[in-house]
Parts: sequence; C-alpha cells; structure tokens
Amino acid sequence: MTDSVPVEAIDCDRTARSVTARILRGAGNASLLAYRCSPMVSCEAMVHGISRSGRLVVAACPDSADPVAEMEPGQSYAIRMDITKESPEPGFRLVAATVHLLGELEWQPDWATDELIDAGELPCDVAAIASAPGGRLGVITTDRCLIHDAAGVRSFAFDELIQADGSPAFPLPADELDAHHLVMALSNDSLRGIRDSVLKGTIEGRLCSRQSLLAGCPHTWDQVLCADVDCTGITMLTVEPTETYSVFAAFDREVGCLDELNDQVQRLVSATLVTTPGWENF
Repeated sequence: MTDSVPVEAIDCDRTARSVTARILRGAGNASLLAYRCSPMVSCEAMVHGISRSGRLVVAACPDSADPVAEMEPGQSYAIRMDITKESPEPGFRLVAATVHLLGELEWQPDWATDELIDAGELPCDVAAIASAPGGRLGVITTDRCLIHDAAGVRSFAFDELIQADGSPAFPLPADELDAHHLVMALSNDSLRGIRDSVLKGTIEGRLCSRQSLLAGCPHTWDQVLCADVDCTGITMLTVEPTETYSVFAAFDREVGCLDELNDQVQRLVSATLVTTPGWENF
C-alpha cells in the first residue's frame, strides 16, 4: 500500500494538478506548432512524456517530405503544445481534459539521443520512436502549463507539476483502461447513486459544471459516463435531453494502484444512500 493523503487535503487544485501531471507524463494525444517559423510548422503525430530527470520530451518519426524533418537539431524553436486527454469510454467521444503550454523546443542530435536512451533517461515509448529509422527526439522547456477540464481552467508552474524524482501520478497511461473498466463495471444504478449522493452532499465531491443543451444524444440519456479516474477521485458525466453536467466524487484517500482504486470505488458504493426524489433540484 502506498502512503495516502486524507480527503481534507484534496481540493480542485490538487485534482487538476494531478491530472495535468498525468497528461504531461504521456496520457493523451499531443501536437505542437512552431509558430515563429515561416511558414509555421506543425507536428500532429508524436509521443511525449517526462524523462527521468524531469524534462518534457517528445519523439516523432517524420518522413523526408515533412517540414518537421527540416527543423535543425540544436536550434531552439518557439512552440505551442496541446495535449488532448480523452476518456476510454468506448461508446461516446468524451474529452476529459486538455493541457496547453508555450515553450522552446530543441531537437536533439543523434549522439545526444543515443546517450539518453542508453542511460535509460527516456520513457519507453518515447525511446522507441526516437530510436526508430527517421526518428528524432525533442526536449521542451516551459515555465507554465494550463489545464482545461470539467472544473474550469487552471495554470500551474511546470516545476510544481514535475518532481525530479520522477514519481508518476496514478493511473499510469498503461493503467488507464483497467482503471476505467473497474469504475464502469459498476451498474448504472450504482453510478447514479454515487452521483446523486455527491449532489446531495452525502458523499464528498462537487458539481464541476452544468450546461444547457438544445438536444442531447438519446443513446446516452439516463447513463452516467466515466470521464476520468484519478488518484483523488472519479469525474462522471451525465447527458440529458436539455443539459449536461459533470460531477466529481472524491476518494477519502489518494490511490496509487488498481487494488487501492477498487477499495475506494467499493467504499463509494457502500456510502451511497438510497436515491430519493429531489436531486434534480441541485
């Protein structure tokens, strides 16, 4: 079992900080734009992550006709980077969060890339692409990152997000599907019960957002969808004919593995009171 933090220490900033760190460490799909090049150069196919020493790294494998292949190693390029994190939910395309940053990109020469790979400095998927034929490694420096999620928009200093010891936040990218499946294995009644208990204040959590819609998607009505699972709790989405809203159900302890996640999910189910009329008036 990992050391855990009581729910009293978990707030909106804590959750947003954790989600941002997870996304920077490889969750989601990244793209970047070198906006001061003429013409501007974009890269849509890449992998990203955090090196063992705490640097943001990207790897791409452009073909010879791609302008990315013409960007010189060792030269600094001003870039905007966007990373979109979608829910693993198979029946509904749902963006859980997006991270945005401005920074400087420097593609590494082959010898520097080889040294970093040999030293075990890079995440496995980044090393795999960087070492492939035509692959290249980039290092990005930035001061701040902005996250846009169900709770709104927040900005964090990069050093605040990434610690030099490289400790990742749960779930790791490899655990995303298992974590999502564990939550969605609950019945829809159980998920509705957790949501309604949060809205009534009998389970720790919060209403993240609520938006009016002219029409919804009938196949999603009366369902609770899992937008994201984090070490601090679960973000759930409900779509109805005239509105959509997100609810965050907090764990009473941070989780660091799937077994701990299962314990916390079962705790939420056990803590759920029988739904009574009136939650719609939240």
